[in-house]
Amino acid sequence: MNSAQAILQESNRVGVKLMAGEEAEAVAAVIARTDPDAEITRYPSYISIERPHRLEFSMPLIAEELGRSYDAPTFLVILSSYNGRISVEDERITITTELV
Repeated sequence: MNSAQAILQESNRVGVKLMAGEEAEAVAAVIARTDPDAEITRYPSYISIERPHRLEFSMPLIAEELGRSYDAPTFLVILSSYNGRISVEDERITITTELV
């Protein structure tokens, strides 16, 4: 196999990359509590959060962590990228390997 050929591989992992800052730290803190098996990695400019099968971001829990109101459109501003299938609702954002 040469470098021009790509290998496709199935994965059951989903994840996000969030722009570093107060909001991303709050999201990471909430996920650390609600999904202890999630892998949270901090880089200078972003935070990576990965987990098998499903990640769910609760806007009320993030708002509570921040100590102020927080909504899905604001979350989407710090969402640099994601892998998985995304569903955006008023109170939560879900990323899953399942068809939505």
